[in-house]
Amino acid sequence: MNAHFTLRSIPDLVRPLLPADLRDFRSGARWSYLMKLYYGNEQIHYEASHHARRRTFEIGLHFESDDLTNARLLGAFRAHERLINRRLPEARIEPWDRGWTRIWEPVTYDRLDEALREDLARRLAMYVTVLEPLLRNDLPADVPWDMSPPRRRRARAVS
Repeated sequence: MNAHFTLRSIPDLVRPLLPADLRDFRSGARWSYLMKLYYGNEQIHYEASHHARRRTFEIGLHFESDDLTNARLLGAFRAHERLINRRLPEARIEPWDRGWTRIWEPVTYDRLDEALREDLARRLAMYVTVLEPLLRNDLPADVPWDMSPPRRRRARAVS
């Protein structure tokens, strides 16, 4: 099994592990080493990324919006740090690169196998279950957020 297959399949494994009100997320695997799932704003997303040299996956919630929004969300989540640490004991809450911030954890592995894929899905589902209600409650009113269902592409007529 390769990492690309592992990441592309994660959204389908995560969805049934979530409470019913959190199953309607959008997802994308644009590169072989990165998968995102998100709700109302793609800049605020859950992510699984593969770091092959370190034999590690990173999973977590990333704030990749403007500096002010990221800082405000980081502060809001730090206010919930005790709750987060109880439910996600390996989670790190921190500033990151380019003014971004994140709540994340590294997951090391020995083999890219089905057990790892299921573990990543389970962990990511826990991040969503624990953090998404906090995010929605603490989201600043001026942050763009659209929960309308994703538009479905129409099949092209073959001529």
